[in-house]
Amino acid sequence: MYRVLDCITVDHDPYLVVLAAIICAFGAAASSLVATRIASSGRAGAWIALLAINAGSTVWATHFLAMLAFRTTLPMSYDPGLTLLSYLIGVFIIGFSVRVAHGGQRRARGAIAGGVLLGSGVAALHYAGMAALRFPGHLSYDVDLVIISVLLSIALGISSMWVGRRLADAHARTLAAALFVAMTVTLHFTGMGAVRLELSPLAADAAGMSRSALAIAVTVAALVVLLIGITAAIVDQRIASRLASEAERFRTLADGALEGLLVHRDGLIVDANAAARAMFGLNGPVAAATRLDTLLDAAGIARMKEPIDDERAFELSLLNAQGAYFPAEVSRRHIKLADGLQGELLAIRDLTTRKKSEARIAHLALHDPLTDLPNRRLFLELANKAMGHAQRTNERFGILAIDLDGFKTVNDMHGHAAGDELLRTVARRIQSELRDADVVARFGGDEFAILQSFTTQPRQAMALAERLLETLQTPIRLADAEVAISASIGVALYPDDGATTEDLLRNADTAMYRAKADGKATCRFFEAQMDAALESRRRLEFRLRHAITSETLEIAFQPLVGSRDGHPVAFEALVRWNDAELGYISPADFIPVAEETGLILPIGEFVLRRACMEAASWSQPLSVAVNLSAVQFRRRGLVDMVQRALTESGLPGERLELEVTESLLIDNRDEVLRTLTALKEMGIRIAMDDFGTGYSSLSYLQSFPFDKIKIDRSFVTDLEADSQNASIVRAVASMGRSLQMQVVAEGVETRSQAALLKDLDCDELQGYLIARPMPAAEIEAFLQEHPARVSPADAAPAEAAA
Repeated sequence: MYRVLDCITVDHDPYLVVLAAIICAFGAAASSLVATRIASSGRAGAWIALLAINAGSTVWATHFLAMLAFRTTLPMSYDPGLTLLSYLIGVFIIGFSVRVAHGGQRRARGAIAGGVLLGSGVAALHYAGMAALRFPGHLSYDVDLVIISVLLSIALGISSMWVGRRLADAHARTLAAALFVAMTVTLHFTGMGAVRLELSPLAADAAGMSRSALAIAVTVAALVVLLIGITAAIVDQRIASRLASEAERFRTLADGALEGLLVHRDGLIVDANAAARAMFGLNGPVAAATRLDTLLDAAGIARMKEPIDDERAFELSLLNAQGAYFPAEVSRRHIKLADGLQGELLAIRDLTTRKKSEARIAHLALHDPLTDLPNRRLFLELANKAMGHAQRTNERFGILAIDLDGFKTVNDMHGHAAGDELLRTVARRIQSELRDADVVARFGGDEFAILQSFTTQPRQAMALAERLLETLQTPIRLADAEVAISASIGVALYPDDGATTEDLLRNADTAMYRAKADGKATCRFFEAQMDAALESRRRLEFRLRHAITSETLEIAFQPLVGSRDGHPVAFEALVRWNDAELGYISPADFIPVAEETGLILPIGEFVLRRACMEAASWSQPLSVAVNLSAVQFRRRGLVDMVQRALTESGLPGERLELEVTESLLIDNRDEVLRTLTALKEMGIRIAMDDFGTGYSSLSYLQSFPFDKIKIDRSFVTDLEADSQNASIVRAVASMGRSLQMQVVAEGVETRSQAALLKDLDCDELQGYLIARPMPAAEIEAFLQEHPARVSPADAAPAEAAA
């Protein structure tokens, strides 16, 4: 040790020693800058070569500048060949050591091997340079210091390479450069301390490089180091600036991504974009702050230990910033980090919104959007499960089919919004009467179904039906009105009434239709004979639809005559149906079906249009009477439909009579009055049909603009035998005269009835006595035999006078 210290302090010029150290430090710093480009550049070979030249020149210049600082009075020169060889040894071995250190996947083992080569190369450069020394004598070495110098060089070389693995870390680069300087300086002065100069008078002077020539060579080497250092610094600054700009751009892109991007190494999060930081509450710098395991549940931790599959994303539950787990789709990729080590990139997509949307879609697929009740599909699934359970346990369950009575009236008169509110209210009322195990579903329109599971049947089904009938009859308050409805309920029980869910539903529907046929607002249990009746009704409805579309319905006309002179005054248009398969169907059978199914609307329009066309073609200007259903009044557009029929046929409004029943007047009086008034303004006459059979009220005659009152045939049939009927007819006729309304008696079949009705002051008669309903083609012949009361030229004045 003392020999080394003496070598530094006594045998060397301190100024030149300091200069050598400065050159060595500067070269080491330049080498570290060049080294950073090896990993980040695509041209690693070129940068390794430049690093080898810079580091070799640094060590060589340091060594020979220190040799120039060596104090001696002996004449010294340097062998050019060995001097150049020492330089080449340093460049090539240092370059090879860097290649070994950075060329493999195992960075730790490569750093050690590269460090051994680096230390050995610097030692070889030093002792090759010492061998180039020429003076009168020869060199000898203390073996112990030589060994120590080589070992120190290798140890410091390994340390420099080991620390230098983290090229992206500025502190690591600085420490690696310092270790490189220490290696170079330690080797030189330890090696110089081992030198023994032995003079020999017999030694011949060998020609070589003089100290001045060496100084020039050292100066050139130092300039090379300086040039490389400056160039490396400039390149490093520019590259660093560009990398910073690119890093900022990529950071902006990463932070702009909707997915969370998270980078971890060995389970420790080292970086995250804005979406991930917000997702997990990772505020501030992420490095060495959070472990990935803290964001995962047990299943997620196990999943993250599996090998990475770059082609497949998977779902995990992750812990968000609020401390709640949320579903996420995760993709994994290997990634090389800035320090050259391998990490893992996680792309995380929050599936919370998508899962909610999927759940909502699934809910909508199985539930009615208006009432949020199960729909038919879900009901069938639950009913099938109930049936499977019942088959295993020998239990019974019931299905109740519910159809609202009067819903179409509410929907037509108050609008669809009111109808929707009514359905929601009905749904709530039905649910309030059910047990938790029961299920109610809406099948569409005003149809509901109930699955009553595993109860004492049929007693429990009847008890539930009675509760439902009572609660649904309670008036419902809508936005602008209070309405009253009822329900018809049909019940089918398993296993008595069906072996499949479809059979049970069909039979419950059959029982429900029987309840409607029996007067509505009631409940019926399925019976086998109901099925035949329902099938007959369905067949009737199917054929009626076919008759409407194929226009095979027919119109018959029955005359009305004056009671005193017997002259025709009008014809009533009556729809008739003679089906190719079912034969003749009475209006009493198909009209109720048409009104219940809504088919009365196209039928009514067909009758009105055809009646107006036929009446316009008659040779005598008689009126034509057409019946209007209450269903037609509930649909908007009735006035427009009548106007179109008159316009298309050319029939004056004064020759059209529209007959309505008393039931029409019960609901929504104001709307009906507005419609009738609009029709009256078109010149159309209005007649009240079947007077006395319904809720007859004198207020109707006073409030509504009727022109005629038609006494129902039930009063005429027993007119001769029942004096009370005669009194009623006389009272109605008297009331009609007082209100300036004509009175018509229907169902006149005998001459005695006609004579009596004439005495009771009825104005017009209609019935089989006068004529049966006839096809349009027979009207002209009838008018030839029974001319009208007035001629065509006098029709208008006569009607006005009447």
